[in-house]
Amino acid sequence: MPFDVDDLPGYAEAIFDHLVARPDLMRLRLWKLLERPSATGLEPGAFRHKTAEVAQAQQHGDLARDMGPEDLLTMVLAAAQAWFWAIEGADAQEDVQSWSAQRLAEHRAAVVEAARRISEPKPARP
Repeated sequence: MPFDVDDLPGYAEAIFDHLVARPDLMRLRLWKLLERPSATGLEPGAFRHKTAEVAQAQQHGDLARDMGPEDLLTMVLAAAQAWFWAIEGADAQEDVQSWSAQRLAEHRAAVVEAARRISEPKPARP
């Protein structure tokens, strides 16, 4: 997914849509976490690069400053993946392929709204 620090809700939405299209990726991610829980390969560098962009946007007032850049990015990523981690909690009979178009749209909207609320800068107090 192309990372756009100026549109973290859109980034979360793109990740969500990618995981809907490729549910095997989430299963592979979970397996990788079991085998090697620490970051490997290009992951550490990519995360550092993204958090540096988030930190800069926070300094400019373009993103919320309630939490550090690493935490903000992690929460946005978690929102994008939430339905795939908690799918059995939603409905044990349901899987990604069986979501109706309406339910899929509701999940996507919830992801985007959560990312927006997490990342949107708070208005300055008078």
